Amino acid sequence: MSSRLDLNRPGVWRELWPQALGLMTHLEGMVHQPLWTFGGGTVLMLRHGHRLSKDIDLFVPDPQYLGYVNPRLSDVAEAVSADYEENAEFIKFYLPQGEIDIVVGMALTAQPYEVVRHAGREIKVERSAEIIAKKMWFRGDQAKARDLFDLCAVANLEPKAIAEASPFFVRHGDAFLRRLQERAELARAEFEAIDALDFQQSFDECLQQARGLLAPLLKRRG
Repeated sequence: MSSRLDLNRPGVWRELWPQALGLMTHLEGMVHQPLWTFGGGTVLMLRHGHRLSKDIDLFVPDPQYLGYVNPRLSDVAEAVSADYEENAEFIKFYLPQGEIDIVVGMALTAQPYEVVRHAGREIKVERSAEIIAKKMWFRGDQAKARDLFDLCAVANLEPKAIAEASPFFVRHGDAFLRRLQERAELARAEFEAIDALDFQQSFDECLQQARGLLAPLLKRRG
């Protein structure tokens, strides 16, 4: 599809973006042509306006990159925030406006990103199929209400992306549905607290749609 991405969309995310970009600019000064991408729910918001999302999710393929953006090791990173969480797979910065996550995650789909020129530089922005594939492959067994909302929003607004991402649904498909069903009361409350924008669907409608998407894939797996 032709991109509907709007990197000028107003919102809290724009207050976090300069710090996030500064971290990646620092990484680019330390590593020769490092690959990094901008993804997650905020990119889906910038593309589809489905819900309010403010946090910045950046993905890198090499865990060694994290050392260059770790406040414990880098003055540049510490200047962004000394309040952070780290492990071998991510660094999460806590700022007054929200969070910046730098996550180790290899690309899954054949065309994981589009290159967009913004504010004088090129940004690799993940396509919707890659974002949904990552959500389901890497954390489908830790499903949150917003992951269900994002899945259904993309299924309705960009169905071709779901078809492209679907091979990555099988790994945690059962766990995704089971977790939402077992935590239905809490998940419903979290779902209803989502700041929905241009996409409106109830928790039960989305859960039913997710079952419909996942059941044939899980059945074929046997």
